[in-house]
Amino acid sequence: MYDESIQRALKRHKIKPIVLSAQFLDTLLSSFRSERPISQIITGTAGDGKTYHCREVWKGLGGDEATWNRGAKIQNIMVGTRTLVIVKDLSELKDDESAELIEAVARDVVDPDASRVYLLAANHGQLLEKLKTAPDTSNVRRLARVVEDLLVTGTSDDEGVFLSLSDLSRAPAAHMTVEIIDAITRHEGWAGCDGCPAASEGGVCPILENRRRLIGDGAEDPFRRRLTALIELSERNGGHFPVRQLLALISNSLLGHPEARDGLMSCNEVPAIQKSGRSDQASVYRNIFGENLKPSRAEKTELFKKLNMFGIGSETSNRVDNLLVYGADDPAYKEAYEQLVLCDPMYGATPFYTQVQRAYLEGGEGADRVQFLTALKSQRQRLFFTMPEDQVGAYDLWDLTVFRYAGLYLDVAAKLRAAQPLPRGALAMIVRGLNRVFTGMLVQNQDELVLATSGSYSQSKRSPLLDELISVPRHGGEDVTLVLNPKGGFDIAVRLYRSTTTVPVSLELSPTRFEFLGRVAEGALPSSFSLECHEDLLAFKARLLRETENRRRMDGDEQGAAGELVLRFIELNNDGRATPRRVMVRA
Repeated sequence: MYDESIQRALKRHKIKPIVLSAQFLDTLLSSFRSERPISQIITGTAGDGKTYHCREVWKGLGGDEATWNRGAKIQNIMVGTRTLVIVKDLSELKDDESAELIEAVARDVVDPDASRVYLLAANHGQLLEKLKTAPDTSNVRRLARVVEDLLVTGTSDDEGVFLSLSDLSRAPAAHMTVEIIDAITRHEGWAGCDGCPAASEGGVCPILENRRRLIGDGAEDPFRRRLTALIELSERNGGHFPVRQLLALISNSLLGHPEARDGLMSCNEVPAIQKSGRSDQASVYRNIFGENLKPSRAEKTELFKKLNMFGIGSETSNRVDNLLVYGADDPAYKEAYEQLVLCDPMYGATPFYTQVQRAYLEGGEGADRVQFLTALKSQRQRLFFTMPEDQVGAYDLWDLTVFRYAGLYLDVAAKLRAAQPLPRGALAMIVRGLNRVFTGMLVQNQDELVLATSGSYSQSKRSPLLDELISVPRHGGEDVTLVLNPKGGFDIAVRLYRSTTTVPVSLELSPTRFEFLGRVAEGALPSSFSLECHEDLLAFKARLLRETENRRRMDGDEQGAAGELVLRFIELNNDGRATPRRVMVRA
């Protein structure tokens, strides 16, 4: 799926293209049309839409589409009195070509009256590599420093370099997912399905059924909300979804079936699938995780690796499994079983599922345990995407994933963005988890941060010596809060009175770190749950210890007289609260 090949295929098959919003298009066009345009770099990962942006800029500035489609590496177009040089992929240039180009760019971006401006597109690694192999001149070194600053922080202190950088990999993929679903499912080409024999006389075409479920019942449809939630959580954990992967995800969701050629249904294969009675294997809820593909292929596909990280289908709870396994016979689950399973004859209470469920419960010779467990996995996946919002709390929806606190994480992020009060108990849970990591003890304090040390080094698993008790509510210039960060997530921020800096000590809380603190707060052992998270939080503690030490040095706070040392040991009360016990050591 490359922009150039897609344009040729559209013309060959006479298909109207899928139109998606280009995130930076308006900004780029506005800049190039201004009286003092500046050069632009578009970067991102493969499949983010860099070439798409370049082509749309070319067309937006009046460029001839036929000229663009000839595929020249470098395109020139007049913008006012200046020449705009467009390079749709810097990696296409040979080393000598890129070296010459970058030297020219470095010379022109420091001249506000230069006759040329540039639009360059490149992946992060390619961009830095080309800068390294360019001639070692003062202008090139200056350009390289500015580009590195823009990539890392988004800003540069060098105001003499007239250059802007747009990073497509920072775009929130969750919003783009909804747009892609609408663009594909509402495309005019679906009109060709009208009158299809596979969807007549009471027949249900699995492709059309999957399309109907992707369209959903509006913005509040649980399927879309859960899918975008998974993508947002994955991105907060560092897993980026380029537009190309999102297009592949929705295509696979519509067409997936393990018995079809390459795991993707064509219209010609649908009648045979319907006749086999296994249309349920085309479930859109299975296809989201690549279940229609061979395991070896799905495991190697980056898209499905990121989504399968959540373990949906493998993770469960007793309440959910009791519903799915015994709900048909247990009066306690009868109403819920009708509402959550029997209501969906296509992918829920299918004849196949009912058959293997009955065989499993009766335990006869024909019972196939593996077959039933596979069907049960599909039901958990379906339930995750279809459970009504009013049932989410009763069945602890996120217990169907490895991130049990993901729902709370998303709620906290949404409340922070809307400047609303945080969910009750969220900050207390985080503080309790931090205290247990900082001390290595099952402390219950949640209104103060217990900063402890082992007396030797900050990475010790158990720290019995109290350094500071930091108030969580604002008191005496101290507080512990959750704050939004520029990446769209949120941080835990600790503010200290009389600190050496006005900036609080903060740590980004990714979904993994949030889950870690939630599990530790309820009693899990930190190092056994996640050694990496444990080390990250101990490094955070070391920063706090350094800050409190600097504060004491500023205040001249020396405990004890000459020859005396006052130690404060941590003791736990009957209620689990940490309190200090002073011990004076005389030398």
